[in-house]
Amino acid sequence: MAVTERGDVVEVRGKRVILRDPTVEDIEAELRWTTVETAWQEWDAPWEGRALTSPERVEAVRQAKLEKLAQPLPSPRERLSVERIGGPLLGWVCHYRYDPGQRTTWVGINLCESSLWGQGLGTEVLCLWIGYLFNELDLHRIGTETWSGNERMIRCALKCGFVEEGRFRETVEYQGRRWDSVKLGLLRREWEGLRAAEAA
Repeated sequence: MAVTERGDVVEVRGKRVILRDPTVEDIEAELRWTTVETAWQEWDAPWEGRALTSPERVEAVRQAKLEKLAQPLPSPRERLSVERIGGPLLGWVCHYRYDPGQRTTWVGINLCESSLWGQGLGTEVLCLWIGYLFNELDLHRIGTETWSGNERMIRCALKCGFVEEGRFRETVEYQGRRWDSVKLGLLRREWEGLRAAEAA
């Protein structure tokens, strides 16, 4: 992982992907992910129904994104765009519920270009993001959560070193079936142990 900070710009470069600050050019791709390329929404809390249908709503979201881009970015970042090296924008990563007192945060990942699923990019992206957060924040633990129907996300988290810590059984109803809420966690010492083993 190579982290570059040029002035106010953050870039985390892996072998196949880059995590970077969002740009104005990203907005049209993000709007496409809510109007045309929406398969990712079937896995990221699909019961919430985030697809945009009216031109007025699309324009309102575009303006809101432009306004957010005009604001100063926090340091360290709470969200970075994900770009395939030599390829398209793929999605984004974020962290939330940051508690500096308890030294914990939660992470999320959305890779929206379905034609590039199944290539291990999600695992690389999540590992880069975890590394960035452990480097930039005095964290003891990083958590993530999903639902039992999102088996790809669970596998991705486990590959990055997360441990399944618990399930809230049948908390979500979707497509006529009840699904579990799955909680996973990763401690700093576990992450550092994995990195040391890889370097050995």
